[in-house]
Amino acid sequence: MIKKLLAVIMAFALAMSLCVNVFADGETEIPLDADHVGASSAGSADVLTIENGSIMAATESEVPLFALVLPENVKLGDTVTIHIKGSADDDFRVWLLANSTTDEKGSEATFSNQWKGSENGFTAPGEFEKYITLTAEDYDAQGGTEADRVAFKGPSYGVNLSNLKLTYVGVVYGSMEDIEGSAAQDAQPFLDAANAALEAANAASDKAGIEAALADAEAAVASLEEAAALGFPSVTAMLDEAKSVVSQINSKLSSAGADEVVASLQGDIDALAAAKEAAAAAGEDVDAAQAALDSANAALANIEAAAKANPSYSSVTDALKDARAAVKEIESDLNAAKEAKAAAEEAARIAEEEAAAKKKTTTTVIIVVVAVVVVIAVVIAVVLGMKKKKK
Repeated sequence: MIKKLLAVIMAFALAMSLCVNVFADGETEIPLDADHVGASSAGSADVLTIENGSIMAATESEVPLFALVLPENVKLGDTVTIHIKGSADDDFRVWLLANSTTDEKGSEATFSNQWKGSENGFTAPGEFEKYITLTAEDYDAQGGTEADRVAFKGPSYGVNLSNLKLTYVGVVYGSMEDIEGSAAQDAQPFLDAANAALEAANAASDKAGIEAALADAEAAVASLEEAAALGFPSVTAMLDEAKSVVSQINSKLSSAGADEVVASLQGDIDALAAAKEAAAAAGEDVDAAQAALDSANAALANIEAAAKANPSYSSVTDALKDARAAVKEIESDLNAAKEAKAAAEEAARIAEEEAAAKKKTTTTVIIVVVAVVVVIAVVIAVVLGMKKKKK
């Protein structure tokens, strides 16, 4: 009788040790102790570090996989949600294992879809808190009908777990709708704050107001990033929307900043326009065209400095392109003025030479005429002298 009583007590104690705590929203915690480590080819609890309510597959232990026993089996086609908290030095995967043993897969027949940390927002090394939805299916085609364990495996075939430490594992049987609905409700104020920031940015009358709105939107995104780390699609959608808000405010801020810079350059832009007009009207006046170019280059230098300091402002970059084009036009007008002046000087030289040559010709003709007249006069005089002698 005493032996039977002791047996009952021992059985009750064992049942209590395997008992799990039930939390709100139907979540059941799996105690992280040796009694809840399931069968695997890597060995049982002796290959793991179990202390202070946590389980770790240490890197030096070279553990490819370990499993935890589920509170209840998951039947083929049913869905279960695994809630985990912990840390890891490398990526890892999670899936269900069938409660059967086969020659091909032993006790490790995959019995659900596979979840991978890096594909669900986890960046190693680091801490994590994730909700993982797994649907029971005979993935390895081993004829299983139920899953009895959840497995934690290295990131790829042949790669061991690297200091994967679990500090909490909970299970919700069925969909995550209730859990996700609560998470989405908690996250909604952050999205509302982001949208309010966008309204404030649109209503802002100066750059400082837009910057303040951007800071509010970025704070909302940071809060949503923390909430989205749990892996709920609806919260992730909220995060994406809030990030879009930040992008819109950044664009508005960039536009306001660009307008401010362009406004500060208006004097140089006007100087360039005036220089273009002066150079175009310079004609042969090289000095006027050169003065226009000097003024344009001074304005260009200021615009180049502003563009260098603000490379992301397209309107400032456009102003720089226009300034450079204006300087090229003025340089062209200066060259045209030099050519026109040289042509005018050459024409004047030629005209002067032609006038000098004409003058010389005229003088020569006069001299010749005078000489002829003199000769004629001399001849006449001689002839007259000879007539007088005959008489």
